[in-house]
Amino acid sequence: MMRVTKTLGRLAALSGAALALALGLGATAARAEESFPIGVCQSTAQGPAKFAAALLKGTELALEGVNANGGIDGKKVVIVPVDVGNNDPAQARLSFTKAFEVDKIKALLCWGTNVLVQNGPLIDEAGVATFTISQGLNVTAKAKLIQQLEAVTTLQCRAVARHLKANFPQVKTFAVLYVNYEFGIESRDQCEIEFGKEGIKLVASEGHPNAPSDLRAQTTKLLEAKPDAIYLAPIGGGTVPLAIRAGRELGYEGLYITHSAGDTPDVYRLKLAEQNFFFISHVTPDQAPQAVKDAMDTLGGYAGAGFDYGWTIAHIANELKADGKEITGTALIERLRADSRVTTPLNDFIFLADGKTVRPLGVFGVKDGGRYLVKSIAASDLE
Repeated sequence: MMRVTKTLGRLAALSGAALALALGLGATAARAEESFPIGVCQSTAQGPAKFAAALLKGTELALEGVNANGGIDGKKVVIVPVDVGNNDPAQARLSFTKAFEVDKIKALLCWGTNVLVQNGPLIDEAGVATFTISQGLNVTAKAKLIQQLEAVTTLQCRAVARHLKANFPQVKTFAVLYVNYEFGIESRDQCEIEFGKEGIKLVASEGHPNAPSDLRAQTTKLLEAKPDAIYLAPIGGGTVPLAIRAGRELGYEGLYITHSAGDTPDVYRLKLAEQNFFFISHVTPDQAPQAVKDAMDTLGGYAGAGFDYGWTIAHIANELKADGKEITGTALIERLRADSRVTTPLNDFIFLADGKTVRPLGVFGVKDGGRYLVKSIAASDLE
């Protein structure tokens, strides 16, 4: 009799656990119905963690205003963090699946050429409007519902090449130090093309792993070619300061250049970056909300991208609602591309039908622990 009682007790306990799990999943789904969940990719890995924090903060700032004005379809917009590890497509797939199926996100902001190329079909299948800060040319070719918030490598390299031609006529040759995976290789190749159009020749290139601990060996090889300038193409984090220190320690006195990977506080604080260095990134207009300006100063330029994402999702979703249309991921992307030109409190975007985006950029230098604008580049000047 006692054995039967114990068995029944264990079964009851198991049934209770199953019921609790079911109720937990049900509660998650219920919360998703009561709110409007959107995802923001996150990472604790060196490099990605820095711009992930900036993206999250920018999105939070945008949603403060959105929710104060009624949210989306009368629902509060909430952020679901989506862990992609160290730009790991397999980790991202697990996190995407949970975010799509359990958290029921309607939109996602993410990065990583390899992450998005390999998970593009999953995004389309789930019908999630996905925005990316990846500059990769192939990202939008792998999914119908991915839209870039960042200018692609071609436009980044074009902006740099034109600025060099106009302001540094002594630069006739350059080298590239790049992260050795899709994005870095593409940056090297596109910069060779765009710089070549301005008469500037690629004379050397060296790859490095993500988040390297030392770049002196690669820099030594580049310096053997005696380049007038070195273009840095990492994915972010501390690689830009590491590269500049390595070059200066090895006696290189020429020009260093990078893309928005240089738009981070560790670069702002680097005294060595105050001479013979500039980067291409996002302009903060004078009329931008002060909280966004502060976030960009303390966390880096990608706080602005997070703000643009949150603001744009709400703007397009409420347009759909006003027209009596259902707010789905597919509808969000289709409406965005139909509108084409969208002006946020920070930027004037041209969203193209193929998923690529033309946006304003700026040339920046570094001084006294912060960045300063050298020149603004309108979106129309890069088309």
